[in-house]
This record gives sequence, structure tokens and C-alpha cells, in this order.
Amino acid sequence: MFRGNYLRNNLMIATMKIASKALTLAPSKDNSRRMGQRLFVLTLVGLGASRAAWARPEYARREAKACQYCHVNSSPGYADPQTGVRNPTTRNDRGKYYQAHGLSFAGYQELAVMGKQAPPVFHFAWKEDLPDQPRRMGVGDVKGDGVARLVTLNESLERKGESVLTIKKWDGKAFATEFTANTTSPADKMQVGRFAGPNKPAVIVTGDALWAWNGTTFARKPAPRALNLLGGTRLKDGVERLLVAESASNVKAYRVAPNAPGADWLIDGVDAPNSGDVTWGDMHGTPDFFAQIGMPSQLSGGGLVGLWDVRKFGTMFLYYPRLDQDFDIKASATDKNKPEFTFKSVSSYLVFRNPREATGPELWASPRLNGVVYDVALEDAKGGGKPGLLILASDSASGKGRSLYYFALD
Repeated sequence: MFRGNYLRNNLMIATMKIASKALTLAPSKDNSRRMGQRLFVLTLVGLGASRAAWARPEYARREAKACQYCHVNSSPGYADPQTGVRNPTTRNDRGKYYQAHGLSFAGYQELAVMGKQAPPVFHFAWKEDLPDQPRRMGVGDVKGDGVARLVTLNESLERKGESVLTIKKWDGKAFATEFTANTTSPADKMQVGRFAGPNKPAVIVTGDALWAWNGTTFARKPAPRALNLLGGTRLKDGVERLLVAESASNVKAYRVAPNAPGADWLIDGVDAPNSGDVTWGDMHGTPDFFAQIGMPSQLSGGGLVGLWDVRKFGTMFLYYPRLDQDFDIKASATDKNKPEFTFKSVSSYLVFRNPREATGPELWASPRLNGVVYDVALEDAKGGGKPGLLILASDSASGKGRSLYYFALD
């Protein structure tokens, strides 16, 4: 599935075969860097750290869009208080359409106006604080009733190394819990998706079991072994597959069969699909794991990398959390010429990039999120039915609180 090699001059490479075009590298002698037969190579160097002022002038508020939807700048007209420099108010092609059609988007077609390569733009829609401590999160129609539910895997307060599975439904005021179960899985091992088939209800896979709705409850089927879940991927025909690391050099993509006998529900294990056959994929892992497969630290620090054909135009975009860590710096008590660094806090930004441009700019970045991003889902957990970014993040440097942020696709 994944394979990494260092290039000369320490250019970092990385990431998934499920990107836009697979390139072949000479195999490394280190088996931990040999994962699959092909991979997408990113020579990502000089990653920028752009910031966006999230101004919302009159028309952006009226249309419920981000300013960047109609302008080349994310905060048109904004004056930097330190430099006095004012951002340009130049309109992009959407903005020109809006202006030319009497300040209306009637008849607007994104593909015709902006083309396939236009970057996605999202606007903040809602935030909810969670009373528990999930480490993983997913959204799916897990009952087959057409209703999206929020699925979380929470750290167990009583059993170290184990977790609590919860399934919640938005009732108009809050996320109401419908189901809970203890698992022996670590809290960072869970995936939600239509792994049983595109026309079947979504299922839940934790590191120790499959959980599927049987008409009465979410029945548990034990896993054939402890599963090292890496993520999932969706093919162009709608089939979704679960990504499991069988070993350091062998990653398989599985479907599941909820009605299979016993623990034989992992089926049709194949190598990861060709990049031209997918519309989405994500991979979760520790920084150490990502370092083993040669992923650049600029990507791997957040523990999550995804690729997504956001508008189904056949164009993939790369997304990942970018971390900002804040330190106090003072002279060492023993050596005044040597600084000492004391960690204060961490914040995160979810950013989008063009995976085909090695040194290109960030195409979109969320506002600063206090704490660490743990997981990302691509739909509204409140049942909006449209694509967007649902981000699970700790709400403080301590990591004890959790919040959900939802950014709707413009």
C-alpha cells in the first residue's frame, strides 16, 4: 500500500497510492519502507504556514459563504494592523459571475465557471463540545434508515489501553447517545464506512471487532486477530475498503461480510486500488510509523493524511493537520548562552494542498483550532446531507476536552 524512500538532499517523499498519479521508486533495502508495489510520491519541501483573517463582509454573510469563495484573497479589504497593508479585493471567476448576474448565483455551475482544478473552499458552520474523550470519530448511516449518526471511540477511564464505542444521533439540540459498548481496542483504532457494500448500511470496525446493525442492536463479531487499522478508501464505483496493516511491509484493502460465520468477516483482501480508481482515502498513524515509511515531518506530525476528490471532478486534494507549538524561551540557568524551551500549548490547522505541486501554497486552511486534531470525517454529523469537513479536536493543550467543528463546503 505505502512505500517510502529517501531522495537525495533529504527531499522527503511520502504517502498513498490512492493519490492522483502513482510513481515508481527503486525499492529500499529497509523492509519497513516497502509497502505495496506503487505509491504516490510527494517531494514536499518548504511547506508554508499561511494564516487567514476570517472576515465576513456583507455579501459573504448573506450568501453563507467564505470570502475566499468569490475573491482571490481569504479576507478581501482586510488591513493588517501591524503593517497597514490592505488585502486586495480582486474577484475570482465566481465573484465575476456573481457580479455579472445581479449579485446572484442563479444558474451557477462550479465546473463550468471554475474548472476542475479550483481548490475547495469551506466556511465554518457549527461547533459542539463533547462531554466524553473520543480519539476517533466517524459519520455514517449505520442503521440503514437514511440518517447519519456520529460514531466515536472514547478513551476508557477505567481500563487502560481499552475504549468505549458510542453511537449518537443529533436530536435538534444535542447529540443523544443511542448505543455504547466496551471494547478491548485502543481508542485510536476505528473506521466507519460502507465496507459491506455501497448499498448496505455503514459498519463500524474497531481494532477488536466488527459492529453492524442487525435490526435490533449493533451486533459484535470478534476480529480474527488484533487489527492494525490504518484507514479507508472509496472507489469510483462507490465500493469502500478498509485498510489494514498485516505487517510492516504488507497492507491490505478489505471488504466486510457482516453475516459471515464467526470471525470470518474480513473478505476479499487485495492490494490497495490504483490511484485512478478512487475518490477518497485516508491514513492514520503515529509520527514514528509515518517516519518509517518516509513521510515528511510536515505531513506526519498530525497523525492523519487524506486525499479527496472533493467535488467529484476527478481532481484529488491533499489534506492534513498542521501543528503550531508555542514555547517559552529563556536563558539556561547553567549556561546563559544556551536557551531553554518550555512547552506552553499546541494548536492545529486543517489545511488543503494540491498533491501535484511540491512547493505550492496552502489552498485552504481552517481557523486556528486549540489543541490537536484527532480525526476528520467528510459529512455533517447533524444530518445536513452535504459534504464538508467534520473535525474532532482537543479543545486545550491538556487534551482533556474534545470539540467537533464542522466546515460546510461552499
